[in-house]
Amino acid sequence: MGLSKVSILLFLLSVLFILSPRPLNSQTPPKPQAFTFPIRKDPTTNQYYTTITIGSNSTTFNAVLDLGGKFLWFNSLDYFNSASSYRPILCGTRLCALANGVGCVFCFLSPPVPGCTNNTCSDYALNPFSGTQGYNGLGTDTLHVQSSTHTYPLPDFPFQFSDPTLRDGLAGPTAGLVGMGRTRISLHARLAAAFGIRREFAICLPSSSSGAAGRMVVGRARFRGPFRNVSLFTTPLVRNPVPTDMNEEIGNFTAEYFVGLESIRVGGRTVRLNRTLLEIDRRTGAGGTGLRTVRPYTVLERSIYGAVVEEFVRGVESMGARRVRAVAPFGACFDSGTIREYSRVPTIDLVMRGGGVYWRFYGWNSMVRVGGSNVVCLAFVEGRTNPTGPTTSVVVGGYQMENYLLRFDVENSRFGFSSALALHGTSCSDFGAA
Repeated sequence: MGLSKVSILLFLLSVLFILSPRPLNSQTPPKPQAFTFPIRKDPTTNQYYTTITIGSNSTTFNAVLDLGGKFLWFNSLDYFNSASSYRPILCGTRLCALANGVGCVFCFLSPPVPGCTNNTCSDYALNPFSGTQGYNGLGTDTLHVQSSTHTYPLPDFPFQFSDPTLRDGLAGPTAGLVGMGRTRISLHARLAAAFGIRREFAICLPSSSSGAAGRMVVGRARFRGPFRNVSLFTTPLVRNPVPTDMNEEIGNFTAEYFVGLESIRVGGRTVRLNRTLLEIDRRTGAGGTGLRTVRPYTVLERSIYGAVVEEFVRGVESMGARRVRAVAPFGACFDSGTIREYSRVPTIDLVMRGGGVYWRFYGWNSMVRVGGSNVVCLAFVEGRTNPTGPTTSVVVGGYQMENYLLRFDVENSRFGFSSALALHGTSCSDFGAA
């Protein structure tokens, strides 16, 4: 009788154990809506970078953020020494077609290692700072990504393990570059395809290298805190039908992001310029307005730059500012002691096509102090001819993007931008998203 009671008790305990709720960490994580990545600024190079975790051993490294980059490429000795889950993308496979590979590489090592595999789908990786390119095979491994509450594995994430020389010119803390361009194997594209989230991402670039990081959110996010009430102005993203990289296949759209610019205003006055330069030549791909985080400052075609500088100098000097010798790469510099407040210098507006929407830059994003001197300069530079492809007339650079909330809605081909976050009493270092 005693044994029967014990048996019944054990049975009841087993049922209770089976029916009892499990701890949260043992349950399958919920379907994610967005993934978050930190964005930091390197003080030496002014490059913006994020953190990547990849492989069976979760190798972690930093990679420069490139809005126009095609895919992730890097060279990491830590990853090389522990890449047991690395797999080359073979030529002729579906993933090779997805990557739009430009050839096959053969490297007869046994066993194969990252960067040296046989019959491997290949492509050119570009270092936009040194201008060098590396032709190498593409492979896959498991990427580990973070939502606001959970970590998720993404198997078969494509990338290139590149030659170490391709890292020349990158920020010291980084091992490669993560592409966020309009391709099918960029970071946001693969996350959207794998998890069924929206094909969009938002970035908020920090202005300080010493404070809290900014943030990138891939997918649709709900913003928290002071960002909850930040509205975005939107304008269409424009496609350039001609590749801006000489090694892209003819007939492919460029991976870079463009917007339609109608005019430029300085201090409320429309700058006189050749407006055909603001249009993309559908035959050559020249002209237009691009968005690139790998350009530290906004680049303007020579005649546009001259007209903007002339109007800006006129406005600043009317406030009593004294112009001084220019400091390269800038063309208009001033004695900082004669400019009492950055907020009072002439605003610069990029007026989008249609005229109803404009992106306004205040002195915080249009003026930059040169080193530790008492010289401040207009943070726009004169452009040069692109030796490897068509020349873009206006390229909005990272400094002008700092402390703005920017959204790239690739799914609907829209670009959204906030007003300067300083007007909301916050900055990208305060960024929060769920």
